[in-house]
Amino acid sequence: MKTPVLASVAAAASLLLLAPTAVGAQAADNKADNNRGGTASSIDSDMDALKKITADYLAKKYNLDQETAKKRVDAQNEFGKEAKKAKDELGGENAGSYIDQKRGVLVVQATKDDAKNKVKDKITKKDTEIKVVSRSMNTLEDQAKKLTEKLGDKLVSTRVDVENNRVVATVKKDQVNPAKDSAKGMDGVEVEGTEIVPKAQDDIYGGQQIEFSGSVCSVAFNATKDGKDVFITAGHCAAGRAPFSHNRKPLGRPIAFDFPGPDMAYASLEQGWTGQPGVDKWNGRGVAVKGSEEAPVGAAVCKSGRTTQWTCGTIKAKNVSVNYTKKDGRGYERMIGLTQTNTCTEPGDSGGAWISGSQAQGITSGGAGAPGPDGRDRCLEKVGRENISYFQPLNPALQKYGLQLKTYNGNGGNDNNNNDNNRNRYRNRR
Repeated sequence: MKTPVLASVAAAASLLLLAPTAVGAQAADNKADNNRGGTASSIDSDMDALKKITADYLAKKYNLDQETAKKRVDAQNEFGKEAKKAKDELGGENAGSYIDQKRGVLVVQATKDDAKNKVKDKITKKDTEIKVVSRSMNTLEDQAKKLTEKLGDKLVSTRVDVENNRVVATVKKDQVNPAKDSAKGMDGVEVEGTEIVPKAQDDIYGGQQIEFSGSVCSVAFNATKDGKDVFITAGHCAAGRAPFSHNRKPLGRPIAFDFPGPDMAYASLEQGWTGQPGVDKWNGRGVAVKGSEEAPVGAAVCKSGRTTQWTCGTIKAKNVSVNYTKKDGRGYERMIGLTQTNTCTEPGDSGGAWISGSQAQGITSGGAGAPGPDGRDRCLEKVGRENISYFQPLNPALQKYGLQLKTYNGNGGNDNNNNDNNRNRYRNRR
């Protein structure tokens, strides 16, 4: 399924790309749509507005008052640091961490009492709970990998459910019993059925539209490679190696991509364009990008993309394996290492940006959707169900391709490039 192409590049945010909502990679049709290109004209370094948007989501989702919701948002960055500290300290006895948004606490899990006691002295955040569970993350991830291979084309997705210390395999409804037979004897595994099939979602300003070969995706983030400006998007948007444009003006060409497996790519930025360190919030402003520290499971996260624009949700699982149905419906493409959320995404959002606070998180890959009256997939909340969406974590792309993320320095520019123009994420200087 394809989505209409659009117009102008906006403020100092990064480029974003999004894929179609059903599991499987596909771009949206390139049809003129002047409301999808992007709206940002400057970067908003004041985080209060962004915190309010995130707090509004948490308040609605978890029935919190505004003051409590804002405190939860403020706590997320420190929770992320504490979760990383606990993981490093626990080593093989680490069983994962997650934010319990209902109670406002970080839950750190270990497999032994002595490990729990060892990490207890290292945790400084008071709203942190440490508990002992039976299975380590190494064990769960190994089980998930084995189960993924066993189930093959029966599989929709496998994920580690950190909160319940188990592996969940989702398969098509008519494959539940065969899948349970395949999983027999595997400890800590649950099989569930679904009629929903995930797909990749294609459609430039962090979150703004890019066009290629009659299709559209979104831009994720701006970066540099050997001192030259580049932008990051989804691998399935670059797989055909077609040149990208924005507002029907040449924007850049794919340099490297990975898909299927991971879903990441980066492209050159043509002379006359400047990539800015922000993400389009679709209200005329861009959100400043200040780093790429990974948020834990349970954290609130927002995404920017050309179709559904700015939407928020929570991180449900990491290192998820998903079978994306191919465009022709024949077979699947196996995706690995994705992060699952309950955020609304639709076709054309692929390649778009994911951010938690001021920290860049990932690149829209795909999701599951329900067909609308026009045949286009819509996010599941529009039919009364919880959304299912996936993003490619950003840090592996930065590391593999040797990229330096453009970050906002608070002085109207970015730390990677002495560009004093903070108004347009991508600005055409010609």
